[in-house]
Amino acid sequence: MFKIQKQSRRVRILFQCLFALTPIMACYYWLTVKTPYDFLTSLGVIQLSFDIDSYTQLSLSLTTRAFAAIASLLLCGIIMYALKVLIRLFRNYERGEIFSVNNATCYQKLGYSVFYWAGGSVVYNALMSLILSFNNPPGERIFTISFVGMDFLTLVFGIVILIISWVMKEGYILADENSHTI
Repeated sequence: MFKIQKQSRRVRILFQCLFALTPIMACYYWLTVKTPYDFLTSLGVIQLSFDIDSYTQLSLSLTTRAFAAIASLLLCGIIMYALKVLIRLFRNYERGEIFSVNNATCYQKLGYSVFYWAGGSVVYNALMSLILSFNNPPGERIFTISFVGMDFLTLVFGIVILIISWVMKEGYILADENSHTI
């Protein structure tokens, strides 16, 4: 049990760091992309699923960067919600609460956040196509909506996580009933 608590503490601290870094990195990316300060993309640390050059040939204005950062922060909100749930889950593991109704609820919230992520990524990609191509001349602006195979796979993972949470809740209820039976 001590090993579980020790590793859970490490994972919780990692998730807390990611929680703090997520909005900072999103803002940093949009402030520096396509500039001499764009170290993360030039080193290959960050790769986006869309190519900015396919939406516009113009340099990104400060307004475009600000709107892109805001749109990214909205998607980051979903990631931060999932990280918050994971922090709570691993904090419970740290305390030695392994099979509890709170953990089952955390898994349920995590499953829903995966659904939010799939929906949010479709909206995000559509919004980014509008934002990045807005400065193009009329007739060259782009609006794309896409649902790719990865989005479908994300939905499948969300269903699996929800089923696991349901099984954990039912297992907790059965264990609770057995503990009260003489």
